[in-house]
Amino acid sequence: MQKPLEGLLVVELTTYWAAPSAGEFLRCLGARVIKIETGKAGDSVRYWGRTCGMPITENENPSFDMFNGGKEFMHLDLHEAEHQRVLHNMLAKADVFLTSMRLGGLKKYGIDWDSLKEKYPRLVMAHATGYGCKDGPLSAEPGLDAVAFFAMNGLISDLRLNPNDSPICPPTGMGDLTTGMPLFGGIMTALYAREKTGRGDYVSASLYGTGNWVTGAINSGTQYYNPWPRSRYTQSPMGQAYETKDGKFVQIFVNEYERYYPVFCKAFGIEDLLDDERCNTRPAINNHDNCAMIVQRCIDAAKTKTAEELMSVLKAGNVPCTVLRGIGDKYKEQEQLDQCLANGYLGEFTFESGKHFYQPQIPIYMESVGVQNYSKQSKAIGADNEALFKEFG
Repeated sequence: MQKPLEGLLVVELTTYWAAPSAGEFLRCLGARVIKIETGKAGDSVRYWGRTCGMPITENENPSFDMFNGGKEFMHLDLHEAEHQRVLHNMLAKADVFLTSMRLGGLKKYGIDWDSLKEKYPRLVMAHATGYGCKDGPLSAEPGLDAVAFFAMNGLISDLRLNPNDSPICPPTGMGDLTTGMPLFGGIMTALYAREKTGRGDYVSASLYGTGNWVTGAINSGTQYYNPWPRSRYTQSPMGQAYETKDGKFVQIFVNEYERYYPVFCKAFGIEDLLDDERCNTRPAINNHDNCAMIVQRCIDAAKTKTAEELMSVLKAGNVPCTVLRGIGDKYKEQEQLDQCLANGYLGEFTFESGKHFYQPQIPIYMESVGVQNYSKQSKAIGADNEALFKEFG
């Protein structure tokens, strides 16, 4: 089966997760991706697995494999003229140059866009940055996702239910992987345009800008009425989780408040509030006293029901709801595991140690490709140097 990006050559000079995850999209859909590492230790993510108690051996490094498996591996010393020459030979043949190197480093080695665009007019250069590719007060700042994506965009502080609580711990890598998706989209858009114009382009996505985009819905509301952080009592009663008498939490989320208000009241047994103008319309609960009143009624009512009793009424009324899960539950619950495998959201791999591993995969389905197990192992630093120096030397 031919994949849609077969024949595409990608040169990837990257670290961390944002840019490599864009390379993973390209690799899974058929592109040839050559990952270049520099420095003695290579990509620092090779060693990240230690923080989660995962192995980081040459034969078993699942946290690095996730966004680098299946790529070719080259190690270059960009201080050496010969290595720079080989890199330029690669760029001359490449369709995409994908990088997360900061602009100062790119200029130092003569591989920034201004230096490349006339030499290689068909090249698409894709650049992952912390705060954006244009000049600005933050442009020179180092940007990792916990800082540039989460902290600067308010996600660490404003997701607390109690403003006096400690800030939440940012979910590892989520900002990186979210940023990799628009970068992939930019790459594909530039390649599509190249088919018409014959010329490549420079595309960039930043952690900060992506964080601004994905918080857009709540961001815009803060300019009118949408105060954050929120407590249980200022959050919509149809947009939070309730603890039931069997110790589970049922999460509900509804945008069409008035439409689903009757079934919501029925599920919680608060039908006496059906005609109560303090809470039967969405604008009414913008009043914090009104919101607090109905939320407290729901908190108390939920504790008299099991999760199944509450959800059976909600589901019968087509209200989106679920029991809260943990991050690792998708590997333990057969229903979730079957759903993920059926749609290709997880791939499977067994290491030499015998460890069976479920690897998260790109969330794109194409009928021409079908459901695939894209899981592959990565290689040692410079594992393909001999062959690649021979090919591009």
